[in-house]
Amino acid sequence: MLFPDDALFEYALIDLAEAIAAHAAPPILPLPCDRYVARSCLQKAIRRAEPALAQRALANMFLHDRRSAWRALTIIALEDVGVANVDLLAQTVAAYRDRAWRTQMGGDWPVLAELTRQMAESLHCQAACDLLLRATNDPALEHARAAALDLPPRKLADGLWNGSAAVLGRGVTALAMGGALAEGQSQSEACGVFDIFAETSRSTHVVATCRAAWKLSRNPMALLLPLIWEHWPDADHQVIDDALSSVQMIDEVPSYALDQFTRIGNTISRALLRDDSELRNIMNGAGVSSGQQPRAIGDLLFISEGGLVARRVIWAVGDQLRLPQRQLPAVVKLGEHLYDAMAHLASKACHVALLRQQHFHPGRP
Repeated sequence: MLFPDDALFEYALIDLAEAIAAHAAPPILPLPCDRYVARSCLQKAIRRAEPALAQRALANMFLHDRRSAWRALTIIALEDVGVANVDLLAQTVAAYRDRAWRTQMGGDWPVLAELTRQMAESLHCQAACDLLLRATNDPALEHARAAALDLPPRKLADGLWNGSAAVLGRGVTALAMGGALAEGQSQSEACGVFDIFAETSRSTHVVATCRAAWKLSRNPMALLLPLIWEHWPDADHQVIDDALSSVQMIDEVPSYALDQFTRIGNTISRALLRDDSELRNIMNGAGVSSGQQPRAIGDLLFISEGGLVARRVIWAVGDQLRLPQRQLPAVVKLGEHLYDAMAHLASKACHVALLRQQHFHPGRP
């Protein structure tokens, strides 16, 4: 190690304290919705570089359960900020694990609000999430997944030591060794994964940060971010905004927050399938079972709006993992029918908007 982990996080807290002093915390003004819609809105507003909206969604979560707000921000830092700003991830985990320091700073709210502001205004890179999606869903890696799940930790460790191996293969190995490649894995040697990375990485502070993020969140992207970082320092990159369309607001809540991870979003997906025989035909023609179709609709809506990012970092490894489409389960299930389904759903945008309005306020006509 270049320096102890505690020193790393002490420096991170010094930087964060300066930022908190420079930006007064907003009032706690919660977004008027349930906490699940608020969690969705928090992440998507950060992706879209909308700090004020993200802070209002955060306020909703904060009033319900501040521990869940801390865990959510740690995951968002892994998923949507990633290698574009590892220092911000370090600040997040440093503050999360040090309650006494947060008390000195005026409590949880000013710290959470400042981290949310910085995440929204940061550059964004979703490469760790895209590596997770490919490692767990890509049909081309089916045999690699099966082989990795059959290997003992010692053999997996041998594969992880091979720094010249492709990032996809090492991602599968890291997840298998960490117990996060498939549901119900009996073995988990996550500490061993980070130990290997600490020996092989040029940047041990990134490994220490991800190890701390894993302990706090148990999110598998923490196992993968060090692999992404290996390709980051020497990469050429540019920054663009995705094609962010205008947003339907339902009172003060953006409609993109009503996604498949909310009760309302699932209700809307089922209503779309009920109302639209052509959409059902596309799903049936692709072999998507009736039980999986609502989730597939949710994935398609995510591709078209929920996953869109402002200030996205474009670089070779990130594009390799993300394009031509993120490997969500629906992308795999729909196969060659994917673009027909997306085009059809786009043509029904007005109907989707109407359903969202009706179900968010079910008592209204």
